[in-house]
Amino acid sequence: MAFPKHAVIVTAAGSSERFNASKDLGVKKEYLAIDGHTILYRSIVPFLQVPNCAAILVTYPEGMEDQCAVALEDLLHQNFVPLILVKGGKSRQESVYEALKFLSTMALDAEFVAIHDGARCFVSPELIIRTLATAKVFKGAVPALPATDALKIIDDNGMLTHHIDRAHAVGVQTPQIFKYPQIWEAHQRAHNSGTIYIDDTQIFTDFGLPVGVCQGERENRKITYLDDIPDAEAQIEQYLKNLEEGKRSAKAARLLHQAMDEAKREQAGL
Repeated sequence: MAFPKHAVIVTAAGSSERFNASKDLGVKKEYLAIDGHTILYRSIVPFLQVPNCAAILVTYPEGMEDQCAVALEDLLHQNFVPLILVKGGKSRQESVYEALKFLSTMALDAEFVAIHDGARCFVSPELIIRTLATAKVFKGAVPALPATDALKIIDDNGMLTHHIDRAHAVGVQTPQIFKYPQIWEAHQRAHNSGTIYIDDTQIFTDFGLPVGVCQGERENRKITYLDDIPDAEAQIEQYLKNLEEGKRSAKAARLLHQAMDEAKREQAGL
C-alpha cells in the first residue's frame, strides 16, 4: 500500500483522575516509565516507524510544558518528523480541537490525521498501518475488539435499565484516523454546538461521515489505574522529589539573576 501523508495528534493533556483516584498525587501517568522509557515516549515512537508521517503534535496541560518535554526524552531532538507541543484544553475534546487548530496553520498538505491517547503505550506500527488502510477506504477508521463481557446500561442510582446485544458491541481503541480537513471541520462544528462528545469517531459520524472498524489488539491497552504500572508509587515519590528540587533550583537561579541585574544597575549609577 502507498502510505498517504498524515499527521498525528497524541493527547496527553488530561488530569489522570482515575490514575490518581486513591491518592492526592497530581502526577501525569504519561510522564512515568515502563521498562526504561516513559509512557508518552512509548506512545509516540511507533508512529515514527510508519512512512509519510508529516508531523506529530502532543498536547500538554497548562503549566506543564517543561515536564512534557522531559517526558519526551530525546524525541524533540530527532530530525525525522517535526514534533510540536500544543497546550491542551480542559477536556480531551478541547485538546484535540486546539491541536487541529494548530495543525490548520501548518502547510503540511496532510491527507489524514491520526488521533491517539498518550496513555496507550503498547500500540504497534502494524495496528497504525491497518487503521490507516481502513481510513483510506471509509474516510474514518477505528481499531476495535469484540465485547467479551455482558454489557448493561444503568441509571444514576446504579440500577440496570437496559441490556445491550453483545454481538453488535465492540470496545474501541486508538489511534482513530480521519480524512483531513474533514475532521477539523467536524471538530469546529462540534466546538460551536457546545455538545460534549465521547470520542472523535462520534464527532466524525455526527458530521455525516463514515467510520470503518478494523481489528484492534489486546496488547493495545490504556494505562488507566495506578496498578497498571508495577512500580508506580516508587516512581511517583522520586518524580515529585525531583520536581520539587527543580523548582527550588529554578527559584534560586531567578534570585541570582535578579541580584546580578541589581548590582549592574548600581554600578551603572541607575
